[in-house]
Amino acid sequence: MRRTLRARWGIVAAPALLYIFSYFHRVAPVVVAGDLMQAFAIPAAALGTLIAIYPYCFAAMALPGGSLADTLGPRRVLALGGVTMAVGSMLFGAAPVLWVAFTGRLLVGLGASVMLIASLRLASEWFRAHEFATVAGSSQSIGAVGALVGTGPLAVLVEAIGWRWSFVGIGAITLVLAAACFVFIRDKPEDLGLPRIAEGPRPAAPSLHATIAAMPAVATNPRSWPILLMGSTMYGSFVPFFGLWGVPYLTQVYGLPRVAASNVLMMTAVGLLISAPLSGWVSDRWVGLRRPPLLVATALYTAIWGVIALPATPVPLGWLGPLCFALGFASGGVSLVFPCIREVNDPRHVGVAFGCQNLPIFLGFALMQWLTGVLLDANWAGATAAGSRVYPPQAYRAAFTLCFGVASASFLMAWLTTETRCRNVWAQAHPHA
Repeated sequence: MRRTLRARWGIVAAPALLYIFSYFHRVAPVVVAGDLMQAFAIPAAALGTLIAIYPYCFAAMALPGGSLADTLGPRRVLALGGVTMAVGSMLFGAAPVLWVAFTGRLLVGLGASVMLIASLRLASEWFRAHEFATVAGSSQSIGAVGALVGTGPLAVLVEAIGWRWSFVGIGAITLVLAAACFVFIRDKPEDLGLPRIAEGPRPAAPSLHATIAAMPAVATNPRSWPILLMGSTMYGSFVPFFGLWGVPYLTQVYGLPRVAASNVLMMTAVGLLISAPLSGWVSDRWVGLRRPPLLVATALYTAIWGVIALPATPVPLGWLGPLCFALGFASGGVSLVFPCIREVNDPRHVGVAFGCQNLPIFLGFALMQWLTGVLLDANWAGATAAGSRVYPPQAYRAAFTLCFGVASASFLMAWLTTETRCRNVWAQAHPHA
């Protein structure tokens, strides 16, 4: 068993590195938003649509991605997704016109969409059930490393070599990592001649019919919906600021240069990096509960959005770093939705449950990026700089007030979430299944 426990960290290393770049593409547009608007001569709503291709891919692939993780296995899914993401990144960087950029972003989204689901499916074989929330939180923390790379360091790289070569180079690195996944990953300990880690008998690989049948079972489970909506509202309000409009807000409202604005925003990633694994550890190891950590996280998250969005004038510049850190720290609690959705649904369909969780998260993400862009354009006063629009403080206040309202809904959903005490409760509700 000790050999198995040592081996699992090597197994999850390559997917972890690949997931860093998946998350990088989620937030990187915040640094190059002005460059993209200038390069393709588009307003905020059109930019929101271009960037939203990524989460729409996640929404479209949420259920198929979970099914693929169950049927093809995480190793093949991660390697194929990595290659697709790499090609898309290079195409996006080289795009001469808008439709080519759309195509590149589409490929990036399709490849990235399977990374977390396949990684969590892999973790379900290599880690025990009582360790799973910690693993899920660690996945979000690893993603936060990608968020760190996609803020301050990316801004420095873009200033040095331009946004196009930056994305081409990231694509090349991603291609190498995809190959490493295919070579080094094994779907389960037995593939290396090691004893099984997960408790209980392993169910047979689901047939296509069984996989399709599992999808409505998760969707019609009333215990699923508060968890599904909590993930959607919390993450949907987080990414428009952290992944798209944060740097333009700091440069246009506070007059910060791009690198300085990216460094302030990077504090959000630092907060997420700390909080995501901590949330899982607190839930798994300290309190042994799910709802209390979720209630604390969503209450804090909503309160911070209120401080950012509701005052009639922008908060003082000195507040921005601590507020960004606190926003990221509170948002780390969203990692708990994955063990929660797993524990209220049939354990035979873990990948499908994760896919169902990702579907509303990324639909909310995509919709909010577009809606915030629409609100910015609706409040634009006509100012431009270097070929791109400059939005006044009241435009950003309108967009962020929407984020506050959506964040408030996450707190309500946390109250409605079923307490599982860190164990699967599906069988209790379905004793004859």
